[in-house]
Amino acid sequence: MKINIFNNVLACVGLLVTANGIYAAVISPDAAAQRMSRYNVVWNTPSKDAAGVMPIGNGDIAAGVYAIENGDLYLLLSKNDAFNYMGDIFKTGRVRVTLDPNPFQAGKPFRQTLNLATGSIRIEADGIDIQFWADMNRPIYHVEVHSPQKIKVTAQPEFWKRIDHCTWNETRKYSRSIVEQISTQDVSLERGGKLLWYYSNGSRSVYPDDLKYYQIEPMAAKIADPYQFNTFGNLLEGDGLSVKEGALTGSGKDFDIHIHALTMQTPEPAKWIAAIEQLASRPVNLANDWKEHIAWWNRFWDRGWIMASDNSLPVADREKFQGELAGGDRREEKDGAALVAQSYNVFRYLMASQSRGRYPVKFNGGLFTQQFHKTNNFMQYTVKCENSTQLPDGTWLLNADERDWGRRFTFQNQRLLYWPLLASGDFDLMKPFFDYYWNLLPTRQAVTKAWFGHDGAYYRENIEPDGAEQDVGGKPTRKFLKADGKPDVGFHNYYFTCGLETTAMMLDYVNFSGDTAFRDNVLVPFARQILLFYDLHYPREADGKLRLEPNQVLESWWISVNSTPDLAGLRFCLAELLTMKAGTADDQTRWQKLRAAVPEIPMREIKSRQAIAPAAKFEMNHNSENGELYAAFPFRCFGVGLGTGELVDWTVQNRIFKGNGCWRQDEIDWACAGNAAEAARGLVNRFRVASKQCRFPMYGRQGPDSCPDFDHFGSGSIALQRMLVQEAGGKIYLLPAWPSAWDVDFKLHLSQGAVITGAVENGKLTAWDIQPSSRKTDIIVCPLQKI
Repeated sequence: MKINIFNNVLACVGLLVTANGIYAAVISPDAAAQRMSRYNVVWNTPSKDAAGVMPIGNGDIAAGVYAIENGDLYLLLSKNDAFNYMGDIFKTGRVRVTLDPNPFQAGKPFRQTLNLATGSIRIEADGIDIQFWADMNRPIYHVEVHSPQKIKVTAQPEFWKRIDHCTWNETRKYSRSIVEQISTQDVSLERGGKLLWYYSNGSRSVYPDDLKYYQIEPMAAKIADPYQFNTFGNLLEGDGLSVKEGALTGSGKDFDIHIHALTMQTPEPAKWIAAIEQLASRPVNLANDWKEHIAWWNRFWDRGWIMASDNSLPVADREKFQGELAGGDRREEKDGAALVAQSYNVFRYLMASQSRGRYPVKFNGGLFTQQFHKTNNFMQYTVKCENSTQLPDGTWLLNADERDWGRRFTFQNQRLLYWPLLASGDFDLMKPFFDYYWNLLPTRQAVTKAWFGHDGAYYRENIEPDGAEQDVGGKPTRKFLKADGKPDVGFHNYYFTCGLETTAMMLDYVNFSGDTAFRDNVLVPFARQILLFYDLHYPREADGKLRLEPNQVLESWWISVNSTPDLAGLRFCLAELLTMKAGTADDQTRWQKLRAAVPEIPMREIKSRQAIAPAAKFEMNHNSENGELYAAFPFRCFGVGLGTGELVDWTVQNRIFKGNGCWRQDEIDWACAGNAAEAARGLVNRFRVASKQCRFPMYGRQGPDSCPDFDHFGSGSIALQRMLVQEAGGKIYLLPAWPSAWDVDFKLHLSQGAVITGAVENGKLTAWDIQPSSRKTDIIVCPLQKI
């Protein structure tokens, strides 16, 4: 007996015959969404505490939903731009819903389901049906309650003592008058039978201090302060509910509780109040709004998918998910391929739920940070902040606004959330990422001019929403030595690769989407400034070649000359820009000249074989990235499709740092090498990583990042896509690193607007198609590999 990975949607499947005579499945949009139901997360008991959150969101607003055994329902609310005065993203509030009689008593029937197809959570408890969803078309949460018998419902906001800022934030460079002020607290009020609350930064902001530190005070007149007067909060209302003692309450069988959300910058809170009341005045048509909400998710799931299962297992063990940890901190599902596919598709759901706001998703928990935390042993750091309590098991019940790594937008982590959105076809979700770095370009140009005295722009690892850099040890110089003769180095001081990788991602976006307006208005002017920085910043050798010094290899090698990530980035970006014929004739001339000045990527000999080197010279290691493999990803200078898969494979085999968690990219590198066995093994191990502190099984594990650890899942998603398809030299390599033991059904996007679908079953490629059909001649089908 064999399992058919299409079995739950056969009624919706049509067939077409491709040009090569293979029958390919055609899935209707509704079926594409419904097929995701196999990856739903299901719990059969209420949660014990606030660690038991499930995620919903509409891309700009999000909530962690949890039902407490013998207790109540809670929604911990977030919004993408809810910045405090320092740039921390705070929660906008928490809503508690009490049902009487209580259906969450221990031992009563209970089932809670994250429904991926509809972007909603459903709880069935002792005959009562409750549904939570964040409308994909407006900033409103719905809590629908339906009971066969009359019940009493109470909904009320809950407040906590706000912290001043996240513990991880660097504060030394800020004036005491800013950081020593008493932290703002929430203001709540009742108006017209509705409950409102807001948090306002007032005039408090670190923006002026940041501009002063970087000697660019005039930028205040050009770029608005993103923190000052920022005001955020919610409005709570419900049909049939009335206000009583600070809560909404009522009796009946059917309820629809609405929670509206709003952020705006205003020195007058009354304007925020008027604005959110105006939002709430828009009529709610529950049936129609739900229909349009479902239509959005149908379109989303029809863009792409990867569904896999291990065909070496008995049918009874395939695609069986536990829904939560059975114990320990690792997922134990037998079907590793299915576990990988579930992680991939749930990660897509989580990105759709929080990547449609003004700012990119933060790698360190995004909008789904939780209250519960374990002591973080990384760097022997223990979280201790106001309103935090340690429980007997060593877990900390933290302030709801706290998160590891605080306000940082750490690029090496952030990038991994957005690279996989290209192949999944989620181009719209990439907009906040590109907007973030593009909008900060004038500030980065000003910093470059002030600190280095030349034009162009550089981006370092931690660039904050106001354009400042977090935790930089001081002003970088053109020399490695400080005045006292000691090395002037650190994790980020001479690490400028981030601008090149952003350019590479923009290039791929243009190649995939065909967005010529973005090419001309964003990519070209952005790339122009990044490349100008490298052109002006570094000296030339006698032969006219660039000498990148002072220089470092990511965060790892603190002293280097001609680092591989930078050289690979320059070579890749310049080649793509020239091939694309982007920019003006002057741009093309300058880029051709710069391309000729970029040295070859350095090599080294390991056991009598050539391998890629981290740099021409490198010393002082302090972190654990394998910078040499940036020449395979993200900068595609080497790889299986370029005829250098063995070089990449040997380099990966001899990498210094072996590890596949968090931001590391081992599985991506194995896929670029064409090594299916190592890529598959690594992905299963990666996605088994979980945390006892998070009931939701696909939040990764804290350390070194916050839980949820989104870059952990982004890195794995990139690898899975590249196991299936890679492009190089105008050719499309199908299944370049795919194991024969993994059945798969997939739909992915490629350059030139192409979309490829395919299926592998029992070790054979049983179907594939590509549109437009003109790309069929570009396909090279690679043999499946035994593992």
